[in-house]
Formats: sequence, C-alpha cells, structure tokens
Amino acid sequence: MDQNRYPNDDHRDPWGQVGQSPYGQSPYDRPASGQNPYGAYGQPTQQSPYGPGGQGGPYPGFHAASRRPGIIPLTPLALGDLLSGSFAVIRRNAAAVVGTALIVALIEIAVALVGTNLMFDVVNDIVRMEQSGVDPFLQDSTAFQVLGPLFGSLALFAVGALLAGLAGLVAHGVLAVVVLRSAAGLKTSLGQAWRLTGRQLWSLLGLGMLYLVASFILILLFTAVVVGLVIAAANEDAGLAAVMGILLFVLTVGGVVVGVWLYVKFLLAAAASAVELKSPVRALGRSWTLTRGHWWRTFGIILLVGLIVGVVASIITTPLSMVGSVFAPFDETGSAEMAVDSARGWTLVSVAATSLVNALSTVYTACLVALLYTDYRIRQESFDLDLAAAADAAGLSDDARFSTVQDVQTAAGTDHLVPGRPAAGPAGS
Repeated sequence: MDQNRYPNDDHRDPWGQVGQSPYGQSPYDRPASGQNPYGAYGQPTQQSPYGPGGQGGPYPGFHAASRRPGIIPLTPLALGDLLSGSFAVIRRNAAAVVGTALIVALIEIAVALVGTNLMFDVVNDIVRMEQSGVDPFLQDSTAFQVLGPLFGSLALFAVGALLAGLAGLVAHGVLAVVVLRSAAGLKTSLGQAWRLTGRQLWSLLGLGMLYLVASFILILLFTAVVVGLVIAAANEDAGLAAVMGILLFVLTVGGVVVGVWLYVKFLLAAAASAVELKSPVRALGRSWTLTRGHWWRTFGIILLVGLIVGVVASIITTPLSMVGSVFAPFDETGSAEMAVDSARGWTLVSVAATSLVNALSTVYTACLVALLYTDYRIRQESFDLDLAAAADAAGLSDDARFSTVQDVQTAAGTDHLVPGRPAAGPAGS
C-alpha cells in the first residue's frame, strides 16, 4: 500500500472510501472534539425530556415546588388536597366554621323541637281519648282536634327543613370566604366571616328561593300526574291510566337525572355569589362556566364525600336512636302517658343530636365545595397568582405550616381582603 499516496488514511475500504469504516460511524469512535459520548463517568448522555434543566430545573415540562402559604398548595388540587384542606380549614378557623355550624344547627333544632313536642302532644290526646272510651276519629269535632295539631306539626317539620336548607346555603357562601382567605394563609373569625359576606346574604337567600321555586314546579308536575293516574284508575280508563303511568315513570327518572346534573352544574353558585359579589342568576351562570368539562370529576368527589359524611353521621346518630328505643325508662305498671313522655324525651335528644351532626356535615361539605371552586379557578384563571398576592400582602411565608407570622394580617391591613373579590371592596356592613 502506498502510504505516501494516502498520508491521512487510517483505513481504506475496497471501494476506495477513505477515512470511513465500511460499517459506518463506529459507536466506539471518539468524536473529533475529544468529548466522550458516554459522559464523564462512562454513562451515555441523554437529552432530558424536561428540557435542558431536566426534571427539577426551571424549564417547560418541569413542575417546580409550589407555594403553600395556607391550607393548600397553590397548584391544581388533587383529591387528597381537597380532603385534607377541608379539615385544615376547620382546624385553623375553628371559631368561624364551628360557629357557623352552630347557627345552622340552632335554626333546625328550634323548629324540629317545636314540631316534635306538638306531635307528641297529639299522641297524648289520642291516648287520653281512647282511655276514656272516645274514638278520636269518629266525630268531626274530635277528629279536627287531633288532626289539626298533627298537620301543624308536619308543617313545622317542612318549615324546619326549608329553613335548614336556606341556612345551609348561606353557610356555603360564608365558608367560601373563610376558605379562600385560609388558602392565602389568612385567619378569619366568626364575626369577620359574616361581615365579609355582608349584603350577599340576601343574594344567597335569593339563590335559595330560586332552588325552592324549581323544586316546587317539579313537585306540582309530579302531583298532577299522580292525580291523573288516580282519576284514571277510579274511572277504570285503562288507556289514560297507561299514559299517566308512563308519564309518571318518565317524570320520576328524568327528574332524578336532570336534578343531579343541575345540582352538580350549580354546585359552586353560592361560593361565586359570596366571593365575587354576584347576583343569584349570575352566580348560577358562573358555576355553570367553572364546572364546564369537570362534571364527572365534581360528581365523583361529591358522591365520595357524601358517602363518607353519611357513614360517619350514621355511626354517631344510630346508637342514640337505639338507646332511646331500647333502654328508655319504661315502667310496665305505669300509664301509657308515661311511656309517651319517656319516648318524647329520648326523641328530643335524638333530634337535637341529629341536627347538630347534620350541621357539622353541612359545613364540612361547604368547605370542600369552596376548595373545588378554588381549584377550578386555579385551573382556568391562574387564580393561584391572586392567592399568592394576598399572601404577600400579609407577609406570609411560602409554607404556612412553618410560618411564625400567622397574625400579621391585622398589621398588614388585610382584615377585609378576600382573594378573587372585585376591587369594589367588602360586600356589606
């Protein structure tokens, strides 16, 4: 081989190609620059899928450690964040949350106790009439004496349920303010929570009346179909009865499906009304927008929380009912009136305890719904920036769990600060 002819030829293939391996670039050839393709320690260098900084560097595709000035990290929330954040709200704002629960419970308890007492008075009257040999339902005068108070007690129970529902809706709005402030690391007292809700209390009550009107219309339709079915059966009209039966089935199933769908779509209306100072109709539209694309996620979370809360509530209330029915003082030699009075006492205790447990369940659910509202605003509107700005205004650290300045908001002038609220200021007196 003529080395002078090819002075720089390290190897030459039979086809005359100079300076190239017949098998292409060898993976073992060191590049001309002298850089080892296997890195400093003999490991192949690879391009990180997270960009030049890799996972952990400030580049696209990487998730930096988020701020946490309050009860939640300022990122889209996972299920664990929602559940733990709800308990954290109660722990850090016990006066506001538990106080609101007591207000809701007292409204329900007051009406329920009056209705229960009235019902047991009717039972006592029936017992006395039967002991004296008078049939309470035989004569119109005695029947009216018995049935009048009985229907009155049932009406009181209905009024109590209505007031409890309205109070629960107001609690959703009040606690939404508490939750958003707590997400920014701000503590809220009971009086402060209700003052910051202000005139929006009327908007929340108006929202409750809209729900009531919609429910009333559905009940009227259901009642009309049932009456039509009864009339068709009384007239032995098989065709009309079949039509009314089909309508009843469609109305029942369709009412349940549509009701559940609308419940989820309008779930965030109370929070939107209290935080963003919106009217009832605009609050419904706001909830509709925020839940768009998140219906199934919202439904699943609410269903899961409802099951958990229901099981816990039944564990607390069921033993009370069993004790009242099994171990209530009852003297077999005593009168029937004594037995009724004994049942009255245990029933009143059970009603009060059940109302209190229901109120606590309501406020926990309200906290979780407010966190869902916060989560969807973070996902759609970068609401984490507003929460971080509120935390900065209070001088709070990145993680409130290790902060020693939790009461600095008084000095920083954040008493009336509600993250996400329009710049017009607090809603009421």
